[in-house]
Amino acid sequence: MEADQLQALLTDFCDAVGLPDRVSVVAKRLVYVKGMDVSFETMEGDAGHFQMYFRFGAIAPGRALRVFRLMLEANLLVYAKDNAHFGMDPDTGESVLMLRAAFGPETNGQWLANTLAHYAEHGLYWRNNILDSPDEQFNGVASREYQWIRV
Repeated sequence: MEADQLQALLTDFCDAVGLPDRVSVVAKRLVYVKGMDVSFETMEGDAGHFQMYFRFGAIAPGRALRVFRLMLEANLLVYAKDNAHFGMDPDTGESVLMLRAAFGPETNGQWLANTLAHYAEHGLYWRNNILDSPDEQFNGVASREYQWIRV
């Protein structure tokens, strides 16, 4: 049932934003938003919900531990209320923002477009200010001053 709801949501999303290739989006469960691949899944045993995965870049060697700590802090301080979590893909080393959302009357194509745009901005912030930043900027961000947390 969730797979059918996700298919309908993705079709409505394509209509809302004017994507002509609905068949490909629905089949792949994948869209490209502000430079990030965003994939969609439903999980067995999680009735009425679906997940979005924003992949926003690899972590440079030598930064993984500090980036992971920043992700954990962001998960606790910022994202817990949103059913969103930062993590790292163990297979690729990519940074991922995972978002769990419920199907419901307000969950339509325009809602999905707005949600994707909102969380893509979070991914861009992380990519630009943490993953791709020069060492001096990264060290300032990772200094535990918490000035980097913006929502």
